[in-house]
Amino acid sequence: YQRRVHGDSNLEIDNIQMASSSFPNLPGYVPTHDCTKTNWKKVSHDHLTKITNPKNADVPLYALPRKPEPNLPPPKDPKSLSYSQTQFANPNGPDITEKFEPNFVKLDKQCLRFYGYFQESVTECALESSKIRKVEFRYYLDDSTLSISEPKQVNSGTPQGIFLKRQMVLKSDGSGLKVSPSDLKVREDICIYGRTYHLYDCDQYSREFYANIQQPQPEAEEAPIDNFEKKPQREIKVHDRDFVEHTLGGVRVQSQKQFLDKDRKVLRFFAKSEDLPYTIHYFLADDTIEVKEVHFSNDGCHPYPQLLKRQKLLKHQGAMFQPGQIPLVQEYITEADFYPDKPWECYSRSFEILAVDGFTNQYYEKKYGRIFKIGNLDPPKPGEPMPLVVPPYNGFGNEQDSLGYVYKLVPLPPKKDFFKFVDNDKTVLRYSAKLNTTIQEDLSLIHIS
Repeated sequence: YQRRVHGDSNLEIDNIQMASSSFPNLPGYVPTHDCTKTNWKKVSHDHLTKITNPKNADVPLYALPRKPEPNLPPPKDPKSLSYSQTQFANPNGPDITEKFEPNFVKLDKQCLRFYGYFQESVTECALESSKIRKVEFRYYLDDSTLSISEPKQVNSGTPQGIFLKRQMVLKSDGSGLKVSPSDLKVREDICIYGRTYHLYDCDQYSREFYANIQQPQPEAEEAPIDNFEKKPQREIKVHDRDFVEHTLGGVRVQSQKQFLDKDRKVLRFFAKSEDLPYTIHYFLADDTIEVKEVHFSNDGCHPYPQLLKRQKLLKHQGAMFQPGQIPLVQEYITEADFYPDKPWECYSRSFEILAVDGFTNQYYEKKYGRIFKIGNLDPPKPGEPMPLVVPPYNGFGNEQDSLGYVYKLVPLPPKKDFFKFVDNDKTVLRYSAKLNTTIQEDLSLIHIS
């Protein structure tokens, strides 16, 4: 950058050249930033190119073991070629059969993966003095960035996950160079931000990559095991999970847990009652039930949407309790009360379950061992249409107007004969007539109609 010192008659310009860093352009990591600058006027593009890093090398194109599929343009149809394309050859050489792609596009989604660990000391613990933390390295070839993540372990007591976000990392030797694929080797150590990791293995793709660049990786070695992994882990059963969650103090409310686990999961039953079709919905999120009527076209019933609004149903619905006899805990109908061979009772109405959907069948077969028939309600067969009888014309009004009341309940105006209108356009019939009278003055009058 350039530092300008203003005096009475002199203008001193000190050019200070600094090596640009490979760190991202974040506050505190820009070496060309002048902390003493007070003038924030806009500068020219030439000045900006001088203070930037002119030695920004491109990403090298490595020899990939498994190249991505080439993105070739579709071949042209011979019928769509022009006359010049068919008669004259390309003077610059053969036709282009591959689209141009920069190196970062060809190296996209190409990643090297290494497995390593580091030793961390444990204080104020009588069981162990240190523990081994295993991490996973991912080196992205398209932009030479590195990320470190730690696989999560159950009940480890240590926050795990993303250990180092994807970024460009500099070497620890002070050279200012970024970490390259040649710096990652199995059975060797690597220091990143003051922490030393030991690499003990890599995946098969990484081994093929290093074999292509004539730098084969050595054989893998076993990672050490700490006391936490040696300690046998007790398998937590399903019925003990609630007890363990209460013991740790992190359990959810049962209703909230049920809602989060079974939200949008609904059991659907197709049933009949008194020869009328119904659909029963059981919501697993809150153990509520609704009964809907199923209507078809021209079924002769009023289109009421629901027979029973969504609610919880008591098992003993007809029981009458005296004051003081109402039980504190009331039993409600659950999904266990539905059987494929038994009718379901609701407010003294019996519903015969005919079929269920696929999700309901899998749910009952897996949890209760009950097998329901999968299907749907079949619409009733349409009745035979009644023949239309046209009554004879009674002579009142126009016959077309009278037929409108026969074909429609609310008659429509008769349609005009369009072809008659076109054929007889500008055709006028003219008649001359006289009055049939004995008055001499009217006999001489001639009327035209």
